[in-house]
Formats: sequence, C-alpha cells, structure tokens
Amino acid sequence: MARTTPNPKVIAWAMERVHKEPSDFASISKNVERWVTGEKIPTVKQMQKLAEKTHVPLPYFYDDVIPSMSLQIPDYRTTYSGNAENPSPELYETINLMQSRQDWLSAYLEDSGTEPLSFMGACAGDQDAKRAASMIRSILSLEDGWARSLRTDEAVRALRKKIESVGVYTCAGSYFHHGSRPYTVDEFRGFVLTDNYAPIIFLNTQDAKSAQLFTLIHEFAHLLFNETGVDDMVYEIPEKEDLCDSVAAEVLVPASLVFTFFDQMPPEQAASSLRKATKASEIVCLRRARELGCITRDDFFRIYSDYKRRLEEISHPDQARSGGGPSYYVVQKSMLGDLFADTVFEGVKSEQLLFTDAYRLTDMKASSFEKFYAEEGRYL
Repeated sequence: MARTTPNPKVIAWAMERVHKEPSDFASISKNVERWVTGEKIPTVKQMQKLAEKTHVPLPYFYDDVIPSMSLQIPDYRTTYSGNAENPSPELYETINLMQSRQDWLSAYLEDSGTEPLSFMGACAGDQDAKRAASMIRSILSLEDGWARSLRTDEAVRALRKKIESVGVYTCAGSYFHHGSRPYTVDEFRGFVLTDNYAPIIFLNTQDAKSAQLFTLIHEFAHLLFNETGVDDMVYEIPEKEDLCDSVAAEVLVPASLVFTFFDQMPPEQAASSLRKATKASEIVCLRRARELGCITRDDFFRIYSDYKRRLEEISHPDQARSGGGPSYYVVQKSMLGDLFADTVFEGVKSEQLLFTDAYRLTDMKASSFEKFYAEEGRYL
C-alpha cells in the first residue's frame, strides 16, 4: 500500500544520489533538513520541485523502501571507481532514452519489412580478435590508413557515417538534456544496445577525439559478440586487456602500418607518425607496436611515461578549444545521429509515428523539433 506522506529515507537517498546535502535545497524550503529526519512533512508542490532537482520520479518518494535505480545493462567497466548500483542520473536517464528509441526503432523497422542485420552476433562465442577485426574492416569498408588525410574530428564523423551506413544507430553527446547536465569520462566512455534491427551505440563526446574513435570500434565489436553493456577504456593501461579493446586496436592500427613506420624510424618518431596516419591515441599506437615486437619493453615504458606526463599537463589534447561552441541544432544533430533523425522524419511523414512520441524520443519540444528539421531543409 502506497504511503500518503513522503518517505524520509527516500528523500535522503535522492539527495545523496546527486551528491548534494539538504542545505543545497534551501531554495525549495528552509525545512529540508527536517524532512530527512521526519520532523516536518513537505507539501506535494515542494516534493515536485525536489523530484525535479534530484531526477527521481515523484511516486518513488512515496514508497516504503528505497527504490532500485541501478545500471539497466551489463557493466563492462574495469577502471571505474563507482559501481553499477549507483549510476549517475545522467547515465541512467540516457540509457532509458536510448532503450525507448530502440524499442520504437526495432518495431518500426520490422513492421516496415526491413531485414535483420546479418552481422549481429556473427562472432558470438568466438575469442578471435583478429577474425572480428577483419570482419569489421570488411563490414565498414575500412582500408589501412583510411584516416590519414583527415583531422581527428573529421575521422570521428566519417567513422560514425560508415557505422550508420550499415544500419547501426550512433548517438553522441557531452551532456544530458540540452547542456545542463554533463557526462563524465570517468564514469563511462560509451555504451551499446544490441538488437537485430536497430542496434545503438552511444558515445560520450566529453572524451578526446582519438578516444572516441576507439570507443566507436570497441562498441561495434560488442555487436559482433552480441553483447549489450556500458564501457570505459582499458587498452590505454598496459596491464589491462579486453577482447573488444584488442579488436578495436587491430582495426584502428593495422599491423601493416605499424611495421611500415617502426621499421623506418626511431620509436618516438614512429609512434607520432603512426598516430597521424591512424588518428588513434599515442598509447594505442605504442601498445600495438609492443605487441607486434616493434619496440622493446624499456622503450615502451619510457615513451609511455612521457605520454602520461604530457596528459597531466593538458586535458583532452585532441579537442579544439573555443570561446563559443556549437549551436543547439548542431548539438542535437550529433546527439540524435543522422540515421535516427532520418528514421524519425520518415516515421512522422508516413504517420506511423505520432508527433507527441517523436518529441519524447528526440527529447525536444515541438517548436525545437520542427526547427531542427527545417534547418536541414525538411519540413513537417
């Protein structure tokens, strides 16, 4: 039976979930600390404001027990200091949004007669990183050195386009819900949701561009192994190893390029040249060279130590700094991904998707939704 008054324990839990103290909610009421002790009962209006600020659904505050809002998908992170029982509201709600998109997409595509994707689960049960990497290169038409003439940000966009061209939806963002709530790279680099019709890769763009390239291929590898989950990046740490990391490294830094550069140049120069040719991070290039026997252990750790020192001096070296920033519609275009934006447009135009559902799935208001497509020359 539901409570008629808010549960003080849930109120305390909701505040702790967003790393805030009762005093941080003084704008709602001067009695918030007494809500936690049960000495004072908040009004429904006050609870509505608290629910909005803590990103917890209002009904949860009227439960007898503290609700479970643990990670909804498998946790493949190995370096994250937190745990799956307490994801940030930003990650939790982003996964919910992507799952809602996938539910609609999968049903819509199947009803439309779309064939299931043939490569989904193609390597399930297999532990052969080289076979999976070869398959990804073939699926995505990635030739050795494909990123050589591109800037790193251009390479990320080009790779997203290649992934979407084979039917995988890529969504990306630095913030949840219109720039007000940032993601953190410490918590996750990306996640993937498998589905035979509408697999989704989500990319945390707070990360360095070279790391985003790695994450995209890493998550694509999970699709071949038929795995849904949230990830960090462990390949950059010499002592760690992971199958999908190995696949991503094989794809982004082919052995042929490693041998070409390290056979012709000193290790430091070869690592720099390899990075420019592949747009992978320096540590990924170094680890590939070490794995292939192109540099000694001592050379690896000497260059790696210098790499770590430089990372401490500058944050996200691949990301350009500017005083302004992209417009709302540019951000939304990246967040939605071209393939999802196109599918929603088709769904609305064919009247198989209601406008109200389209607004919910794109996380936009009606006016923003219509202007977003008008910016692309498409009118609803």
